[in-house]
Amino acid sequence: MNFGILGPLEICEPDRPIPLGALKQRVVLGLLLCNANRIVPVQALSHALWSGDPPRSASKNLQVYVSTLRRAIGAGRGDAVTLAHTPPGYTLRLAAPHLDALRFHDLVQAGRRASRAGDYPRAVDVLGRAVDLWRGPALPDLRQVPAVATAAEQLDEQYLYACEDWLEAQLAIGCHTQVVEAADELVRANPTRERLRHTQMLALYRCGRQTEALTQFDDLRQRLAREVGLQPSPVLTRLYQAILDGDRSLDLASPTRVAPGNVYVVPSLHAGLTRDTADFTGRSRVTAELLGELERPGSVIVLTGPPGIGKTTLAVHCVHRLGSRYPHGRVITALRAVEGTPRSTVDILADLLRATGTDEVPTAEAGELAAALRRSVAGRDLLFVLDDAVDEYQVRPLIAAVGDATVLVTSRWHLGGLDSTHRLSLPPMSAGESLELLRRVAGAGRVEAESSAASRLVAICGGSPLVVRIVGAKLRALPHLSVARYAERLGDETGLLDELAAGDPQIVPRLARWYQDLAPQDRTVLHCLAALPGGGGTVAALADALGTDALAAERAMERLIEAHLATVRRPPRHEVTPLLRVFLRQHAAAV
Repeated sequence: MNFGILGPLEICEPDRPIPLGALKQRVVLGLLLCNANRIVPVQALSHALWSGDPPRSASKNLQVYVSTLRRAIGAGRGDAVTLAHTPPGYTLRLAAPHLDALRFHDLVQAGRRASRAGDYPRAVDVLGRAVDLWRGPALPDLRQVPAVATAAEQLDEQYLYACEDWLEAQLAIGCHTQVVEAADELVRANPTRERLRHTQMLALYRCGRQTEALTQFDDLRQRLAREVGLQPSPVLTRLYQAILDGDRSLDLASPTRVAPGNVYVVPSLHAGLTRDTADFTGRSRVTAELLGELERPGSVIVLTGPPGIGKTTLAVHCVHRLGSRYPHGRVITALRAVEGTPRSTVDILADLLRATGTDEVPTAEAGELAAALRRSVAGRDLLFVLDDAVDEYQVRPLIAAVGDATVLVTSRWHLGGLDSTHRLSLPPMSAGESLELLRRVAGAGRVEAESSAASRLVAICGGSPLVVRIVGAKLRALPHLSVARYAERLGDETGLLDELAAGDPQIVPRLARWYQDLAPQDRTVLHCLAALPGGGGTVAALADALGTDALAAERAMERLIEAHLATVRRPPRHEVTPLLRVFLRQHAAAV
């Protein structure tokens, strides 16, 4: 049985379509499919069906609609598709092969991964299959219902993003003629969408149709002036001027460089950074704030937090949502080597210079490399992510070298010495976010079946997404292990760190690198704080333990807070996390 919402609502078996029933029953099905594998509250369904004014029989009527749908989609078909009552609402559970929107999402993600890896032929193939699933616009027969209309419009927007990704991948392999043909129809339907116009103009130019490319810019300029009183973006204006000038940099570039809409990672040993996290969970407030700051041209943002809190994951997630904002490319570079040691400024600048299109690195001297990089990025709309910064001294020359480009820095330290920056400190995940992430990694059915034990489990994780992922991966790999038993094992501090390992993701190496970054005197302070009753205490208690005065203890505590090693849980009490306390007791002496 296959369901379709990328066009009119439909259910089909191999040999026949299935009748969908009356309008309200179709609305229920449409909302459940738009939220496949997620709970849709009864209140939301009721509001959609009766526009906020439900009759007294609303609850019974909704039960009838759901019961009828169950018979239509589930009788005698096993558990491939299930419609379950999961308080506070209903959940329609089905795998990607049964719903076109889920298949579309999986294909788009695979296509984007291929593009980020530079495998453009595969990207063209996979993204093309995703686009071919579209029968759109989505759910035109149900858009009179506001809740359905909102979900359908989001699907329409995802389709346009997929089309843009697909067209750019075709440009990367030289399919200029095909891009012109496909982009023409999309631009007619979306005449003020600038990323589409950018792709269309570049394709026309590469086909030798320079005049038509310039005409497209003039058409957009007139539309924007007439409809919203705005001029085309600086990015599109620069492309227009480059076409006028016959700029040879517009010719087909090597796929190893930053291309429009592409994410480029240097050095290659950190290629895993290119991939967005498919099960990214929560973080709505800080994500919105970070995206808002990244939209500002030339801004410098510092994202800080302890190891395992999700800084890099959030940064990469936001980077992938900003393709249209940075059509000249987004570059991610790790500021540490795999073993955690700082990379040299010369190596980082050389990598960034190659990423932005320079074949021959001119020198091994940092000043000349920085000057060359400034020339390379001048006039281009680029985003640079400097991941896992060691200190301000490492970051300052890199920010200066990329000129007016937007820069996002992640670090375990606050980096308070950097000027003119917007700072975000990433907090621990809430209990609800941690539970949702555990559901996605370990399996929703398993977590919901032992909800109380799952709550105990995420409490032990302390709001760390990395730890939740490790726990979820272990549960997924060991289906015989109950959630309650695993929570019991994690509750025993003597074996806690040994339990928190699931293949590659491990917490101990990250804690060890964090500890190694500290000056020797700060390690001593950290051990004293962790040794206090309950893993923390007041400044006065720390001063007594150190045998020093209150001011010196206060300053030492502030250095730990700056490194995210201590927090003010209940003023004036300062604490270290239980996980860090266990690490200090079991491992730090050997580090």
